[in-house]
Amino acid sequence: MASQSPLGKVTTAQLQNLVEVLWSWPICAECLAGKPCQTTVCPWPRSTVLGRYFQFYKISTSTYECNIEAGQIPSITSHEDLFRIIQELKANPEITKAELLEKLSTNRPARVDRERALNLAAQIAMMVNCSASRQSSVLLEHGNHQTRWKRDVTFSQFIGDIFPPNDHPGIEDIKGNLRATKLKKHARLNFQPTDDLRNHLRLDRKGAVVEIFHHTAFLKEQLRLTKDQPRDLSVPDFIKMSVLPRALALEALDSIQKILFPLTDPKSKKLLLSLTSTSTCNFDTDILRYDSVSIRKPDEYNISYRYFGTRLADLHQELENPTPRGVEKWFERNSGARFVMMATIAGVIFAIFLGLLGLGLAAFQSYIGYMAWKYPVQAVSIPQSNAR
Repeated sequence: MASQSPLGKVTTAQLQNLVEVLWSWPICAECLAGKPCQTTVCPWPRSTVLGRYFQFYKISTSTYECNIEAGQIPSITSHEDLFRIIQELKANPEITKAELLEKLSTNRPARVDRERALNLAAQIAMMVNCSASRQSSVLLEHGNHQTRWKRDVTFSQFIGDIFPPNDHPGIEDIKGNLRATKLKKHARLNFQPTDDLRNHLRLDRKGAVVEIFHHTAFLKEQLRLTKDQPRDLSVPDFIKMSVLPRALALEALDSIQKILFPLTDPKSKKLLLSLTSTSTCNFDTDILRYDSVSIRKPDEYNISYRYFGTRLADLHQELENPTPRGVEKWFERNSGARFVMMATIAGVIFAIFLGLLGLGLAAFQSYIGYMAWKYPVQAVSIPQSNAR
């Protein structure tokens, strides 16, 4: 089986095709020709804030490899092939993965290769990892086995399954205490960027790390696209527009810019500046920009947390009862009932030893006193010489 990497360097024209396929951007003729934009309605000048998402696209496509037998045609031979798969995914959110794979099978019989290509298209469109084989070793080590997109499940069902909404009425009472600066200071947590929305706010207690989905520009672009859409859209409706459910995108964005890193707080902004530095964590610098009018409806400034509420609650629990690390971990490990009993017994034995030592010393002193009484030392008289 041959392993090939068919997607090479990404051009500006291909990035323009990408945003047209994803979000139907009406890019003007001047921008398409690489000339200065002459209109105020063309969205391409806004692409400068999508730099980190474009970087993610370039890395994902450059590391993609097709696995085919001799004589077989790869599912993806160009970026245009990938765009075609994204369009199929958008057009068919309610057919199973197996049926989608069949639609992509024309003259391309390698099923494993087709599945890998479809997973890549889903990841580019929705920023979720659909393939269990590409899970991080950290997640596997801590038992966080993510649900993969199974062949008998539709893409809309998959999105609904990995982001199940739940009511968390207590979040309103604790979210004011969940600033990243407090988590860093009191729980000694660090923050790590992730390109997978499924890992957003995931806490690794052993490693003292919180993963943050940092592609805020990507989330804002999706929110712009659905800002004027009806409220009763279904998950398939959103997928047909190549966007996440609106409430989900709003939660992810607000959990970053309003809860963890409120931009009005100087300490939080200082921490964000360090995280967006290219020499440190390299978070998307768009996190430092707060947008409201262009992405929010009038009643969306205070939202409930139904998708990430559980993870916010986990962070609050860690803040209230930090996981022991270093010396604290040693003390906790040695503070169980068994070790307390052992320490108590050791203390009793030591006290008995001191008592016996004191008793022996007292006996010795008595013996010395008795011998001094029984055999007193005679005073020696020194004769004096006669003085002349």
